[in-house]
Amino acid sequence: MPFVIFVLALSMTEVRVDALLDTTAKLVSLYPEIKGVDTLENIIFKLTNIEREKRGLRSLELDYRLRIAARQHSHEMLGENYLSHGSSNILNKTSSQRIYNSGLPILKVGENVAEDIGNLIPFLFKKDPDSLAKRIVAGWMESPRHRKNILEPDFTHMGIGSVVRGETHKVTQNFADCSDFMVDSVVAKVNEGKYLLLFYMSSLLSDMRVFDDGEALEERSVSINSGSIGIPLKRDSSLHKVELCLKEQQLYRCGVRLFVHTGSPVETIFQPSSSSYK
Repeated sequence: MPFVIFVLALSMTEVRVDALLDTTAKLVSLYPEIKGVDTLENIIFKLTNIEREKRGLRSLELDYRLRIAARQHSHEMLGENYLSHGSSNILNKTSSQRIYNSGLPILKVGENVAEDIGNLIPFLFKKDPDSLAKRIVAGWMESPRHRKNILEPDFTHMGIGSVVRGETHKVTQNFADCSDFMVDSVVAKVNEGKYLLLFYMSSLLSDMRVFDDGEALEERSVSINSGSIGIPLKRDSSLHKVELCLKEQQLYRCGVRLFVHTGSPVETIFQPSSSSYK
């Protein structure tokens, strides 16, 4: 049986979450350690950056959280024998959920998946992994949607999850734009009916504004310290779109966008819900 490659691409722009009340939601991986095929992952990573460099684009950096999400999805696709961006597991339904569950909330993410099937896979895996990796990347580059993810100028980081079992090779490639600023953890506090959302940042940049449901909050109402941002919200059981945005040429570009339900019960799972697709 000759081996056949199938590929799928997806990009999305929003991560939606419910914040736990009176609880610290540390953004760490919810997944167990899954071993990928380091050799294949490294070659695919290198070949992807070569395609970008040919066109004058910056190389992508490795992000271990994107790799965690990619390996998890490849492992699941292999175990359940499917090729898709969507999972039957409600907690891993979309790639943005999986990336969020790996500990990386981000505004703009993308995903490519592929599979190679055939009796040559075991031989090539052991003797010529470069050819397997080249087939995957070549297949993605021949598809406009996969090619768009690989050559997206805004993406800064990437993670590859390559899993081989028998005559089947599953691959997931996750991308993210980590160029702005990062949230390490989120704390939601409620005191006397007032709801306070605290973002603890790994870095804090100037010219930043906070938007609630599209409206810029008064700067005096937002508490910005060296490593945290306090955002007061009215506790009214509604869904708020809270955005942390940076100013670029008189326009604000939102680097973190969270959907927070101020009436969520304490036991609500800190999970993203459905994401919008591009």
